[in-house]
Amino acid sequence: MKTAEPDDVDLRILGLLVENGRASYASLGAAVGLSANGAADRVRRLERAGVIRGYRAQVDLESLGRGFDAILDVRLLPAAEPEEFERRAARLPGVREVVFVTGRFDYVLRLACRDAEDLDRTVRAIRTGAGVAQTETRVVMRALRTDRLDPPPGRQAVG
Repeated sequence: MKTAEPDDVDLRILGLLVENGRASYASLGAAVGLSANGAADRVRRLERAGVIRGYRAQVDLESLGRGFDAILDVRLLPAAEPEEFERRAARLPGVREVVFVTGRFDYVLRLACRDAEDLDRTVRAIRTGAGVAQTETRVVMRALRTDRLDPPPGRQAVG
């Protein structure tokens, strides 16, 4: 159920929620010039419209022993079943994200492993099934957090 396009105030609220999904209605309202009830109404409307799909905790994977971050590019064999690969890859421990892409490879997987040995096991598990032709692994040296909300095309940033 999509409604009218979000206005500038909605976009500012969305940007604040991207930065802090636990922000109170009072703090959202204060930041955009609305009452707490006004901010709550807008958030609920954005939720009903499907613009806000949920709220998540940002977990420090290193504190859970999975701080060895890697990117795995995967090319499938021509006869492979993409859906089977996706199901299989998504069930493996340490696979955080499976993304179907264009270019030389078919998929990019984001991995969170314990160490190099765990990464090796994960890559071997991916290579041994579901029609994988080739993989290329890159270890993430540093990741910058870019959780932000850019304005829609043709709109200026507000704030």
